Amino acid sequence: MPLQAGYQRVVARQTGVEPRLAAFPWWLLTLASPFVTTFREMSEMRYLWRNPLRMDNARLVSVLGREPHSPLDEAVEATLGGLGSLLQDLGETLQR
Repeated sequence: MPLQAGYQRVVARQTGVEPRLAAFPWWLLTLASPFVTTFREMSEMRYLWRNPLRMDNARLVSVLGREPHSPLDEAVEATLGGLGSLLQDLGETLQR
């Protein structure tokens, strides 16, 4: 999947280590759902991970004139940086 590949590239570039990806343990959410409300809600939304979702952007394009696009790696890096999940961000956090 393109998003997973984007995360892998950014993490590898930031750390020098290729991250390992694994499947999400949905069975564990199902098992814990009776006790953890968030897991129960996530289980209800599982269809969003299973089925592709396409949305029409005609109204957006009619307002903007064109749809803006960010390069995937740039968007992933900005997101991880904003969450404080990149090495330089973690270093700054530890120094505080």
